[in-house]
Amino acid sequence: MQWIAIITMVVDHIGYVWFPEAPIWRIIGRLAFPIYAYYVAVSMMRTRNRKLYVQRLLLLALISQIPFSLLFQTWTVNVIGTFFISVSAIYLMERMTNHPLRYLWVISAALLMEIIPFDYGAYGLVLVLIYRFTSKHIMWISHLGLNLIYAAIYLVPIQMFSIIPTLFFAYSPTPVRRTAPRWLWRSFYPAHLAVLYALTAVIPLPPS
Repeated sequence: MQWIAIITMVVDHIGYVWFPEAPIWRIIGRLAFPIYAYYVAVSMMRTRNRKLYVQRLLLLALISQIPFSLLFQTWTVNVIGTFFISVSAIYLMERMTNHPLRYLWVISAALLMEIIPFDYGAYGLVLVLIYRFTSKHIMWISHLGLNLIYAAIYLVPIQMFSIIPTLFFAYSPTPVRRTAPRWLWRSFYPAHLAVLYALTAVIPLPPS
């Protein structure tokens, strides 16, 4: 699944930059984000050092921001930043066991990511929460409901295709394992953004 995430993310970003009028690129790309979000949720449960994991996400987000902004011509915070805020909020919430105000962490994070804004925003946080705390039928039904709300608010119906990986996660008979080398999985996001931006110097962009 990690290889599928890597490949479909590259397809999505190539389509966004060079083929904005061809929706098939973006449809294929809808598979990438939920896979990344799922592995973030799994890593939250399995990591031996939560502080180090959060710090690593922050470092990757900082490294990724300049190539992300240059490639997409935006100062929206990149998706690793979304995962950093999401993981931080969930960890803080989990530390306040049975506290009546524990959910304020995730609510505040969702509002923050919509105001600034972050890539995927509150949608990304909610999807990580779904993967973190649900399974089987509840998992895919929750993701379906999230997609319906997202499509209604932002008028992005192709986001409905993102439920495909969730169906696999919900009903996979065995735990989903890592398949890509760890160094590649961690470094690929900022590296591919930098490569694609470099390619814009030699491959003409479509007229705006």
